[in-house]
Amino acid sequence: MQTDCDVLIAGNGLAALTLALSLPESFRIVILCKNRLDDTASRHAQGGIAAAWSGEDDIGKHVADTLEAGAGLCDEAAVRTILSQGKPAIEWLLAQGVAFDQNNNDLHLTREGGHTCRRIAHVADYTGEAVMQSLIAQIRRRLNIRVCERQMALDIQTESGAACGLTVLDRRTQETYRIRARHTVLAGGGLGQIYAATTTPPECTGDAIAMAIRAGCAVENLEFIQFHPTGLARSSENGRTFLISEAVRGEGGILTNQSGERFMPHYDRRAELAPRDIVARAIAAEIAKQTQDFVSLDISHQPAAFVRQHFPSIHRHCLSQCGLDITRQAIPVRPVQHYTCGGIQTDPCGRTSLPQLYALGETACTGLHGANRLASNSLLECVVTARLAAQTIAEGQAFQAVPSKRSSENPTAEAGIFSDDLQNTFSRPVLQAFNQRHLGILRNDTGLRRAIAQLRLWKQNQAEPHTASEYENRNLLECSLAVAQAAYARRQNIGAHFNTDLAGSVDWKKQAAG
Repeated sequence: MQTDCDVLIAGNGLAALTLALSLPESFRIVILCKNRLDDTASRHAQGGIAAAWSGEDDIGKHVADTLEAGAGLCDEAAVRTILSQGKPAIEWLLAQGVAFDQNNNDLHLTREGGHTCRRIAHVADYTGEAVMQSLIAQIRRRLNIRVCERQMALDIQTESGAACGLTVLDRRTQETYRIRARHTVLAGGGLGQIYAATTTPPECTGDAIAMAIRAGCAVENLEFIQFHPTGLARSSENGRTFLISEAVRGEGGILTNQSGERFMPHYDRRAELAPRDIVARAIAAEIAKQTQDFVSLDISHQPAAFVRQHFPSIHRHCLSQCGLDITRQAIPVRPVQHYTCGGIQTDPCGRTSLPQLYALGETACTGLHGANRLASNSLLECVVTARLAAQTIAEGQAFQAVPSKRSSENPTAEAGIFSDDLQNTFSRPVLQAFNQRHLGILRNDTGLRRAIAQLRLWKQNQAEPHTASEYENRNLLECSLAVAQAAYARRQNIGAHFNTDLAGSVDWKKQAAG
């Protein structure tokens, strides 16, 4: 097959750039950026990268914390494979020029929810930005890497049952074209923009996951949408909610309700350091009992210099955008969509069920996160799986397609019979508000059935797309329907999925505290 490149990467986040930099310089590599090279969800990551680094920690402890957060649905073999590469991943990033915070001539490690010890390497509270700046500088030095900005991947091209490239939209001219490649990689991030309130940038419209679904690739665990407990309640920027890092609670931040009561000890023995799904539902429960639509996160009891040193970007943003000095005042927070725990089914090397197609980063579901991602495991997963994928590609290993774990039959076909009060008029804001209501932290059977019926109707009535916005809307609908169907099919409350109609739902607080 005549090709335009050896490796075609749709996406420009941490996983995409790690892959490109880890491949031999003899490879012809093309990176498709939906917007600019430096415009990616990875850049907004605050907390850091989890790895068993210190003498007080070990891989076994990291594995145990990950499995507990994942609520029994992690792939333990994948967890061990990925986490065992944590220290080499940090060392690789250091070699790329990432200047992690130091303490006594070693990495300064912070702690976040669900971790039993300090293991988060970070650069203050803007780790993602620092990491991406270093990798972008390396990318620009590589003559074998061609970066194509404002190019949107539309669909996967196949030949003889294997991926052979992508159809692409030039967002500057609205013209479409094809790129053929020996290896095709989807690394375009998650689907956060299906929601009205999300920490993800506007580009995260689920393009890669939607393309995979249309190509018949196996996807899994899309019902597990992680809502970060602490999104800033007072501002949003270009449709993106500002995140208050998990590390604020890791360094002693306390959550209080409208009455000034610290409430997390009532929900879980780990209090503010419980896994994200537990803290997010607890906050939602507190908000439901009060008139304010937020709770307060207070770190002001720590020395002001400590707060400014560890959380400079949060301090700066809250002060400039909200007039809040977090060294003296509590931060108003509420849960916000943050991460897609599921995605395209892969192994730790990024191989999918479609030969010659790889998926990396938030786009992929390796089995690491299970039903609920442990904080700061995602950046680690990006680096480790991208390096493993690069090794697989560079060594010319025969592609072993990942067998699908799910039936190809739709288990929710009967759920869509719900014709009352469906809307014919579609718009992106209407879709996002609809999903926020029916596919949010707390779901129920009636809402999920309505969602499936409504999303099917919108999808059925959708015209053929021609512009970038129309292609994005197609992908948003595809992903929304997949999430709704997966959520309805999951007949057990576990991790980030919670259906109030399922048996035992009223006891979730007691279960979490046990």
